[in-house]
Amino acid sequence: MSLSEQTTDQAVEGLGASALDFLAYCNAERERRLNSGEAFDQEAFEQAVEMVLSKLRVLADEGWL
Repeated sequence: MSLSEQTTDQAVEGLGASALDFLAYCNAERERRLNSGEAFDQEAFEQAVEMVLSKLRVLADEGWL
């Protein structure tokens, strides 16, 4: 699932405040990098974001967040 798909209501449902803040930061950073004119591996960036969001979901489910 791409970052753009993450912003749908269904995708963000159940995410904690930390995950939502992280997602907002990542969306802004992704746009910044895409518009910078420098080389940017969007696929690797989105995979990294997915890994972090997955971990944040687990932590939230376990009551840590």
